[in-house]
Amino acid sequence: MRGALLSPSGEAPNLPSKGEDLRGTIWDISAGAFTEEVLVMNKIELKDIEPEKCFVVEGESKILESYAAYLTDESRVECQAVSAIYFPENTAQVVDAVQRTRDRGERIVVSASRTGVAGGAAGVEDASIISLERMTARLGDWHFQAGVKLEDMQSTQSEYYPVDPTEMTASLGGTVATDASGARTYHYGSTRDFIEALTIVLADGRVLKIRRGDTVCEDGEFVLRHGYEEIIVPVVGVRMPRVRNTAGLYLKEDMDLVDLFVGSEGTLGIITEVETGAARLPEDRLFLIVYAGTEDQALGLVEAVKADVRLNCLAIEYLGPNAVALLRDNETFPNLPGDVGCAVYLEILMENEDVEVAIDEALISCGLNVDGTWAGLGEKDLHEMKRFRHMVPETVNAIIGRRKKDIHGLHKIGTDTAVPEGRLREFISFARSAIEKEGLEYVVFGHIGDNHLHINMLPRSLEELEKAEGLHHRVAEESVRLGGTVSAEHGVGRLKKHLLEIQFSEDELKAMKAVKKALDPEGVLNPGVIF
Repeated sequence: MRGALLSPSGEAPNLPSKGEDLRGTIWDISAGAFTEEVLVMNKIELKDIEPEKCFVVEGESKILESYAAYLTDESRVECQAVSAIYFPENTAQVVDAVQRTRDRGERIVVSASRTGVAGGAAGVEDASIISLERMTARLGDWHFQAGVKLEDMQSTQSEYYPVDPTEMTASLGGTVATDASGARTYHYGSTRDFIEALTIVLADGRVLKIRRGDTVCEDGEFVLRHGYEEIIVPVVGVRMPRVRNTAGLYLKEDMDLVDLFVGSEGTLGIITEVETGAARLPEDRLFLIVYAGTEDQALGLVEAVKADVRLNCLAIEYLGPNAVALLRDNETFPNLPGDVGCAVYLEILMENEDVEVAIDEALISCGLNVDGTWAGLGEKDLHEMKRFRHMVPETVNAIIGRRKKDIHGLHKIGTDTAVPEGRLREFISFARSAIEKEGLEYVVFGHIGDNHLHINMLPRSLEELEKAEGLHHRVAEESVRLGGTVSAEHGVGRLKKHLLEIQFSEDELKAMKAVKKALDPEGVLNPGVIF
């Protein structure tokens, strides 16, 4: 079988319709690829791989002088120097790096492209870093080493890997570890929905090779065998909100072993190889940025588009009033109309003749018209529109970077919450009122198709930073109260792990810690992340 969205015959099916349950599709197709003789069970054998010597840079002073960039990620969180940085080129070299680090009694931080925003790849004391950035080989059809960048996962003439987080220079392994998503998650689902097989190096250097559908939880446990030894991994199901969620470990009574490691943020094992699924490359698409005067118009448009069965959208994105103002102030897009208050980006499949009529009707219903749009059909248009969308977080990071030069320890506070359908207006109203009451600078943007918006607060002092941290907690509480999550795509890393107590009970957090204890009893892997 070639991938999660391919049929057992190897042919790509039609694109799923809006709202279709992709998890069921993947499971059914995966199951169809197995013969009657294959027995699905909860037990799996660990493998020993002969270690291969790995290149390493050693010494804190040398690392600080020439490799300081490897000590942090896009979160810009405060980091510590490490004693060594390993640069493996295959799984056997990762085993070597793990064993050598363990022999020194040190902990392990895993990194690759370092595009994460939750501090998961930041250096910590008494640790070494294992960087997978050199593991970029393509091993087969949709089978890659974990360090390959998403932008380098070349499409075929008919298929592509549709997961598209904002930063396409992210490594595949990193996106699996965080269950990353992006604009097209609205249509395709997140990374989890496309992972078929993983190779993982555990904290003790042993290797686990798992394929979706082969190993499924039974009687509340997985059993990892090695000779006469058995590692029992207890699984107690936790409540999962009915929204995109990457907060904590994914635990369900009947779960697949693959799903235990997807979204585990490198705390249970080091992902070294990934086999993904693929989707049919869409043919005719309309790329559309709609300029709205007010947020009410923009939200009304999103609701109208979602409700219209004639409109099959791959992505629905949003830039709020302050985000648009930020672009205008920086003269990033000088042709931005002066009366624009908000913007909605739509990527629509041109699969029926009613699409244009449906778009016109949706616009008119919100007091908008086609004259206030930026439309395109080609890849060049798509590139420019993505640049428009991505310029907001880039501008925010640049502003905070300048402020940090004068105020040590300053950083932005960015929410990653999502709420159920029908609760978005209520959530935005609460968040905006709370933030504006404190007088903080902020912008709102993100994946509005999934009711998943990022609120970036830009403090101008340490006092405002403290206020922003308190507001982040309040906003996360409101999201959970409405049935949502504290983290919809970034994971919690080191920066947001305290928010887990809002979403999960003490018993649920204990269940997650029990899994960590079983697979990494000494707490070697990614210390301070999640746990």
